[in-house]
Amino acid sequence: MNNVIPLKITGGFTRMENKLIEALMVVDLPGRELKVALYVARATIGYQVAEARIQATEISKATNIHPDVASKAISHLLKRRVLYRVGGARGDIGISDPSEWVFYSTEKECPNQTISSDSDHSGRVVSIARQTKSDDSLLYTKKEPLVTVSTKQITAPQGAEPTQPEIKIEKPAALVSFDGEDFEVDATLITKWAEAYSPTDVEAEIKRAAAWASGSKPKKDWRRFLVNWLGREFKKNPSGASEAGVPVDKIIDLYHKVCPNLPAVTVTSDRVLRSMIAERWNESPAHQSGQGFWLPFFQKANNRNQVFFRGANVAPRLEALVSRAVFREVSEASQ
Repeated sequence: MNNVIPLKITGGFTRMENKLIEALMVVDLPGRELKVALYVARATIGYQVAEARIQATEISKATNIHPDVASKAISHLLKRRVLYRVGGARGDIGISDPSEWVFYSTEKECPNQTISSDSDHSGRVVSIARQTKSDDSLLYTKKEPLVTVSTKQITAPQGAEPTQPEIKIEKPAALVSFDGEDFEVDATLITKWAEAYSPTDVEAEIKRAAAWASGSKPKKDWRRFLVNWLGREFKKNPSGASEAGVPVDKIIDLYHKVCPNLPAVTVTSDRVLRSMIAERWNESPAHQSGQGFWLPFFQKANNRNQVFFRGANVAPRLEALVSRAVFREVSEASQ
């Protein structure tokens, strides 16, 4: 039987150097860390980029492991130089050259995993040592002989009173966290706030809020802090950035002309979109050179398959392209 499948009939492929594949076969990694390394390779090499903005929640959905486990696995891979990060704690991640890897870990403890398995997203996180102890030890350790009973009756050691299982109420995962430099906000919240505070550029305001918060006293409730911040910004300018002197319609037409394969703008009067274009135009004199800036910008964007926008990888539609983070990434990228 021929097991060589022609690439032309597949749904796409990721080209990886032989030395990287060989290094992944040699490196001593737990299964969950290998999953994370493969996902990072898919998200970077698969899209022909060196690094990408990757969150633990993305890895969790793709690999079916708990977000906390994914986050700890990333940290361990960074320590062993299998991965590298550009920028701060929320910077882009890439695969290091195998010559830099620490192939064998000297640490005794591995990253934590969920109490039942990596795929149990609702389980609390405990150490591997504790999980192994509970899974592998005998049901009873008393010296008295055991009486054979049905499994339904086995609730306690002989002579002991049956006890009710302890019910622990798990706290919901925080949707907003702050590491002292950047906010990490759940994608559902960003989408919700974007609709509530339209046409405010929510992602741009979260960046500004992080810059302010990095030099202020810690807050008890960062989510409330961001809601108050967005509310004040919305009151200052409920109509969004001023379009005075900004050729918004010409920029939209240029996008359609240069990027015919990207999602078209169906509602050109959308206040959010027009405000974001006006804000990018007013950010720098270099952005106001008409086609001198916007033509090469859209040419770069046309080569993208997806961009990271509002907590997820999405098709590079115009609204995503003119958001602050994506706009900066595309405009600074090489052709």
